[in-house]
Amino acid sequence: MAETRRAAPTVDLRNHDDGVSTYLADEFPNVLPAWDWCVGYTRRLIEMSFPASREVSGDTIKGFDRSCGADRNQLDRAIAALDAGSAVAFYGWWPTPETLNHAPILGVELMEVPTPDRKGATLVDGHAVVLVGYARHRAFPGGGYFVVRDPNAPGRFTGLPFTYVRAYATTLWTGRPELRDSADRPEDGDQLDPVDANRRIASAARCADPRASYTSLFFSEDPRDVLRAKAICSVCTVRQLCLSRALERREPYGVWGGEFLFDGAVVAVKRGRGRPRATPLPLYVDEVTGQPLETVA
Repeated sequence: MAETRRAAPTVDLRNHDDGVSTYLADEFPNVLPAWDWCVGYTRRLIEMSFPASREVSGDTIKGFDRSCGADRNQLDRAIAALDAGSAVAFYGWWPTPETLNHAPILGVELMEVPTPDRKGATLVDGHAVVLVGYARHRAFPGGGYFVVRDPNAPGRFTGLPFTYVRAYATTLWTGRPELRDSADRPEDGDQLDPVDANRRIASAARCADPRASYTSLFFSEDPRDVLRAKAICSVCTVRQLCLSRALERREPYGVWGGEFLFDGAVVAVKRGRGRPRATPLPLYVDEVTGQPLETVA
């Protein structure tokens, strides 16, 4: 029973589904192509989740390329978008209706990950869905799954393994809410609900680059990269808020709010692989060059 609870989505944006679907049906009475429907769904869901936004700007996570799926950075960017409260539109290879199979894992109806030799036969290019949530768990292929809204199955959601997106995503797209300036915007110490907190982090964090330039740095195995990531966080205005949200989500790995997290807890020193260093690492480094700013005595 405990395992089933752990498999529940970490982020789940389904609460506005009825309103978004009704809006699309009213605004576009004629049937939209699947991709246009998914982009419209993504935009409208973001607008409803972020009522303070003045507009939603597009953010392509993976440019159109049918020869390969999403790489690790692109998968991480899709997860980061969901963490920030933004859904993600997926377009890619998909099983034909006759070969679409599901299997339950920890109470989640999970789509089968087909073998690549099915491309062009029972696996066809050109289906679109929306990623509206996710969960991490080692029982799922790739270490987690996305909650998927399929425009061809109204009101029904299914689980899509991380491995499926890595193998078969042709393109991934999300939106970024552009927030109105407000003198009443809460400070970091104020109580914020999770959606508002994620929105504030997404709009103000120093690492909030839509090109995901910092992903490899903040999730690096190199201790010097970890020090550079911490340096970037050190003067970030939402550092404490970012750290508190990461601890609430029990992030499994990476630098969050200036601290290195492993298995959901702050780790004071990240040990590298192999034997201990003969020369200790510096305490602080320059965020751009990685050069020491202060050395250990």
